[in-house]
Amino acid sequence: MEQRVKFCFKLGKMATETHEMLVKVYGVEAVSKKCVFEWFKRFRDGKEDVEDESRLGRPPTSTTPDNIERVRRMLADDRRLSLRMIGEELKISLDSVSNIIHEH
Repeated sequence: MEQRVKFCFKLGKMATETHEMLVKVYGVEAVSKKCVFEWFKRFRDGKEDVEDESRLGRPPTSTTPDNIERVRRMLADDRRLSLRMIGEELKISLDSVSNIIHEH
């Protein structure tokens, strides 16, 4: 899909027009209007691809194999535990507990 959007950009089409054409051809499978606008901005800024740039920052430290296993065991013992109870027990954030439960 990226190539089609880039093609329209290089032809001088507007982002809205490009999105309308994609929807006409691909229907619900087309990328969102927001996505087309973001890609157009990247192309205007001289970027050739639409991949996100790597980000600096501290890597997650709570989503470790050890914590994943501990959460699994706690829930196996008692399915009624809340995120808060698990987080307090393991001394990790509610977001980390939620991430472990839903992603791992």
